[in-house]
Amino acid sequence: MKLENRPGPQRALMATAVSLALLQMTGHAHAQAAAQPEPQIQSVQVTGSLIRRAADEGATALTVIKATELESRGHTELKDLVLEQPQSLSLGTNSGAAGPVTNLRGLGPMRTLTLLNGRRLANEPLQDQYVSVNVIPRIALDRVETLSSGAASIYGADAIGGVQNYWTKRGFEGAQIKAEYATPEMSGGGDTKSVGAIFGYGKLGTDGFNAYIAIDHQKKSALFQQDRPDQHDPAILRTLGLGITPDSRNPNPFANFGFTRAANSNYNPTFATGCGAPYSIPVLGNQSANTPAVYAPGCFRNPLYWNAVTDGSEITTVAARASWNLSGGHKIDLDVLHSEFTVQKFRGMQAPGAVQPFTTYALPSSSRFYPGKGITPGVQVVGSNTGANTPAMFIDPAKTPGAVSTLNMNNRPIYFQWGPAELGPAYRNDEQSNDRLVLSVEGDVMGWDYRAGANYGVSKRDTRVGGGYILYSKAQEGFNNGTLNPFGLQDAAGVEYLRSIEARDYTYRLNKAYNQSVDLTLSRSVMTLAGGDVTFAVSGELRRDSARTSNAPLDYVLRDAAGNYSIDAAGNVTRSDLVGETPQGVAKKLKRDIASLVMEADVPLTQSFLLNGSVRADRYDDLKTTTINPKLAARWQPMSELVLRSSVSTGFRAPSIMDIQNPTPEVRTIDMDDPVLCPSTQPTVSGTGQPRPGFTADQVCNVSTTYWTKTPNNDFLKPEKSRGFSYGFAYEPVKNLTVTVDYWGLKLKDVLGALTIAEVQQNPAKYAEYIIRAPNGVIDHIVASQANRGQTRIRGADVAVGYRFPTTSIGVFNAKIDGTWYDKYEFQGEKDGVWFQNVGIITNDGRFGAAGPNSGLAGMPQVNPRWKHTASVSYTNGPWGATLSQRYQTGLTDLTPRAGSSLTEVDSYSQYNVNVRYKGIKNATISLGVNNITEEWPPLTANSIYSGGYLTSMADMMGRVYRLSVEYKF
Repeated sequence: MKLENRPGPQRALMATAVSLALLQMTGHAHAQAAAQPEPQIQSVQVTGSLIRRAADEGATALTVIKATELESRGHTELKDLVLEQPQSLSLGTNSGAAGPVTNLRGLGPMRTLTLLNGRRLANEPLQDQYVSVNVIPRIALDRVETLSSGAASIYGADAIGGVQNYWTKRGFEGAQIKAEYATPEMSGGGDTKSVGAIFGYGKLGTDGFNAYIAIDHQKKSALFQQDRPDQHDPAILRTLGLGITPDSRNPNPFANFGFTRAANSNYNPTFATGCGAPYSIPVLGNQSANTPAVYAPGCFRNPLYWNAVTDGSEITTVAARASWNLSGGHKIDLDVLHSEFTVQKFRGMQAPGAVQPFTTYALPSSSRFYPGKGITPGVQVVGSNTGANTPAMFIDPAKTPGAVSTLNMNNRPIYFQWGPAELGPAYRNDEQSNDRLVLSVEGDVMGWDYRAGANYGVSKRDTRVGGGYILYSKAQEGFNNGTLNPFGLQDAAGVEYLRSIEARDYTYRLNKAYNQSVDLTLSRSVMTLAGGDVTFAVSGELRRDSARTSNAPLDYVLRDAAGNYSIDAAGNVTRSDLVGETPQGVAKKLKRDIASLVMEADVPLTQSFLLNGSVRADRYDDLKTTTINPKLAARWQPMSELVLRSSVSTGFRAPSIMDIQNPTPEVRTIDMDDPVLCPSTQPTVSGTGQPRPGFTADQVCNVSTTYWTKTPNNDFLKPEKSRGFSYGFAYEPVKNLTVTVDYWGLKLKDVLGALTIAEVQQNPAKYAEYIIRAPNGVIDHIVASQANRGQTRIRGADVAVGYRFPTTSIGVFNAKIDGTWYDKYEFQGEKDGVWFQNVGIITNDGRFGAAGPNSGLAGMPQVNPRWKHTASVSYTNGPWGATLSQRYQTGLTDLTPRAGSSLTEVDSYSQYNVNVRYKGIKNATISLGVNNITEEWPPLTANSIYSGGYLTSMADMMGRVYRLSVEYKF
């Protein structure tokens, strides 16, 4: 297909991009407005533009992927799409309880706008900054359009990195059911089961009416390290700095005990007999590899049993649409969405923490499980054993020589950290839902093309403890009365008691977010130039974003001596009976109103040269500011085989409603020297400074200081601002071979990120405004919370090549590759700070995560490979079809490998999937696929942000996965 010039009015519909027909060279299909063809040429809304266009033309360079192509690649969920997209640097398998999110350009999900049918959904309510793709209905999905460039001039806030727009079908007739099953070749968890159905009635083209309902349900089981023991071989992990020196003893079901709460791990009665695998395993202490060795024998949690590699999940979506085609070209659509998904977030074994009365349990000498009383064996020790001291525990004559005796307990109370084995790894259920109702109308009135809509959405996040969580007071009662055994598995009475003190299905945090809007868009041709009609569009929107948080549930909040609940002035629970999670929340209603005005024009100056311009103004009432963001794009076609295009734009991201009106202040304390009045050469080390004249050490040195990591009023925050550019070409040198290259760049300033207390300590002059002082000059408190930090600069190129081979007697072949190359990704970790490079590296430096431009990205530093691509070869022959696809990304250099490892190079990763489809049975499609054919494991890494030793944000630990899908249409 040649890139033909189009005459007259149709030519004016073209702006800065190649037509969608050209995008087919990357295997993307044309956008369609309805499931059934209609007599006349239809116009559709295209992501990135207000102006409706003919179905075979587009106003911007989009990546358009049909739902059928996602299936042909072997995708079992939409997480696979955002993980493999070259333009997205989304995290992979264990990315947090919010669910998988799109992260275009590696700027964080809060800088990518996710739309459904061109309109916003209610954001995930905990942070109010992004939408999980788990809420998108799969079986009703028609296509996904991704605009990987700034789109604030059309959509407003959050589109700095780009826009991902999911379009569902407009019209479906009949019935279709689909069942899918995917299971790893290796035993254990990680299998996926899903079923979907869609039912529709009415012919839009002839009856003018259609209604359908689509239902999806998917369930995925968790995968544990014990399911992949070969990938967690201690010999391999030792090369990564893991297990070189044995771990310190930690809380486990076969407890280590001591005679004080501060030193509660001197002894273990089960060490000599193996510590009760698989729950615990023996350890000689973290100084046992020293010279000379210092031994501290005991038991510690076996990570193979307690640690999850991938969490479980369950997703259900219900999507319905009623559509009417009225006379005169008017259309009405009513869309309803209900989606809910639960992430089963495994948390290992839970032990008492700072909000419990003590971080240890106690066992009185009256307990039948007290060591040396017949059930629990006595502990063998060497050396002086008076009944009032703590001799060394005996291991063997070579390691602990000396006279051996049984530890003289002397009926002393003992203390220990402990968790139950019988309840298994604790997990919480992050139950999330997203509901939306949209009424939209469109058509033509008096020469104006109009589109209007009313949108109401609400999302909820109900965070609940699932299994494995117990109550501290009840567990202590069990130790006091001899019901619970801290040194072994429980008997029948102990198991029954454990289950009776388990907190199941308990909500400890509840948040809701709302999105309400009305919008109207008008467009028409206003004049004619040499190249065709000038088309002008104007759009207005009124939107209210709101949120509601709830008070911390009081069921398990402890009371003080006066009978008051243990909640501080900021609303934080300070004493809780629930072991492992703390009830959270302060009841508050938050809202912001946003008024927006948008204008866009397509101006075809000549038959080969077009301009497209747009500008948007947004007024935020809580920020008391108006942002104005323009975009200008040009497209020149000097010959039929070549299109040149370029654009410049600005963008912004407003601080979220939670950033500005944070309902749950978080107050912490730290012992520190006043960095101004008690200066020190080691400002982060308390007690090393000297007081200034006029102040005493007890006033300003080594004092307990309050600092706020979350504040109730952040109206000083400013929106992030961005500037972007792109220029490139689309070229068809020979028939059926197409190439596109776009070089792009973004610069952000006033990037929102977290200010740390250490930064304030080390540079008090720079952050003086955050040090709040009392009238006498001493520190009252420090604000170490959200702030507008430094800048970010990124540049790169998107490259796509596609070729459709000549038809042969054995079938038709197509090949394509879609990739992104990063030229530069650099940022400042603080205002006016040094520039850090962040391409092709991995590091645990906090400035690359919580305080950098990726703040909020699952709390994990961003990983930006130099190159990432998706490639595929497809084949069709009659009822048969097959697709072989690959996703690939380059390796990394580790700047901060774990102590004890010299591994600084993280390998590249490549995964191949194959999927075979057969349509030879009437109305049926059968697909059989293999994901990760070559069974590639994630690359090894010695970086401490990946405690399991594998780069699981790049790929998962499933190994080879078999997939079967059966679809039937009635």
